[in-house]
Amino acid sequence: MSFVSMAEKAIEYAQEKGAEYVDVRVEEALTTSIRIRRGEVEAAQSRRIRGIGVRVMIRGSWGFSSTSRVNWQEMLKAIDNALKLAKSSIEVRRRKVYLAESKAYEDKVRAKVKEDPATIPLEEKLKLALEVDKVMREYSDRVKEDEVIYGDSKYLKIFVNSEGSRINVEGCRVFCRAYVVAREANVVSPAVEVVAGSKGYELFKEIDPVEKAKEAAARAVRLLEAEVPRGGLVTAVLDNEILGLIVHEAFGHVAEADLVMTGTILTNKIGQRVASELVTIVDDPGPEGAFGWTPYDDEGVKCRKVVIIEKGVLKGYMHSRETAYLMGSEPTGNARAQDYAHPPLVRMRNTYMEAGDWDPEEIIRDTKGGFYLKGGIGGQADTNGEFMFSVQEAWEIKNGELVKPYRAVTVSGNAIDVLKSVDAVGKDLKVVSPGMCGKFQLVPVDGGGPHIRCKLILGGR
Repeated sequence: MSFVSMAEKAIEYAQEKGAEYVDVRVEEALTTSIRIRRGEVEAAQSRRIRGIGVRVMIRGSWGFSSTSRVNWQEMLKAIDNALKLAKSSIEVRRRKVYLAESKAYEDKVRAKVKEDPATIPLEEKLKLALEVDKVMREYSDRVKEDEVIYGDSKYLKIFVNSEGSRINVEGCRVFCRAYVVAREANVVSPAVEVVAGSKGYELFKEIDPVEKAKEAAARAVRLLEAEVPRGGLVTAVLDNEILGLIVHEAFGHVAEADLVMTGTILTNKIGQRVASELVTIVDDPGPEGAFGWTPYDDEGVKCRKVVIIEKGVLKGYMHSRETAYLMGSEPTGNARAQDYAHPPLVRMRNTYMEAGDWDPEEIIRDTKGGFYLKGGIGGQADTNGEFMFSVQEAWEIKNGELVKPYRAVTVSGNAIDVLKSVDAVGKDLKVVSPGMCGKFQLVPVDGGGPHIRCKLILGGR
């Protein structure tokens, strides 16, 4: 029996038991994960992951269950368990669940992959990861820590629901992260580079992780000599990567409809100005090759680009079918799950600021005084839009020229205040901030934008 036939049979069974809506997700993935620290291989394995996740709705209450065994008997057990959970939650639910209408699709989608990572021996992947580690470790005796994380996944996702959707998505992702710390006396200088995308192993020939790791090591060592700047409100030119981090963490999450309903800085602000008229921010199921590539979400909704801000005005939120119904909107294709064992939540995909009309070099030349900030290295943000992130590298700008590097720099502020201060947006849109977003579950996302100029708070000494 095929996966689709099995799912159809399970849906019929659940409906006979009283389910008013059912969806079944069957997933299979061939994955590799490698972790290396200071030349020591801490983990290196390839494995096959398979499983089934089922959701049922009875009288407006959800029941979800999953199994790692893909056969009819286990699927039937998962259906029975989901039915039991749905019935038991009817008396304790806060509100009855309704789903916004969504077109049923029968479709097959395959990502464009030139070199399937599943065909590359583990030994070859391990050799690459060891070379990435070696180039950092041996760059300088001032390099005291380094870590390499390698991962890839060739996956198949089948979605079938009681409304007639039959969707088959074959995708692929590869990931290599190089993290390095240089240290001298009491001065600590970290740096990181990531090469990742919804592509095959060919990505590592297009962008060499070894060269990127060498760049990270060189930056970490070079900035040991740099000073720490004085803090305060400054004019800042942000590169593509640090902008992507701010857009995702400080702004994207507060536009996810499930959080909007609990109260965020964007609640009840549709139609209001929340940024400079130069700012347009979108959440995109593409572009092709982006790490968060998502043609259909995990509710079977065909994904579309969501315009969150258009020329400074808040236009919309990211939705699941449930939040779309509650807010009188349409599903956007943002219901995503970590894997078959998790129910879908409202999540971003690839969130970025669209391009403007400035050359990035022109923005710096036009800046009389301020700082050029390059690359992010983690931080935090809350639902009020307040954020603080660490910056990998900062340069002081004087009369349009980069004059002095700085280290140990943080940036902070309120997302809306920062976006309202934007007065220059570059032409150089790049989606260059891949990662695993951790809102309750881990899902692959990406982000970025062009160079921009704004005002924010620089942290230093």
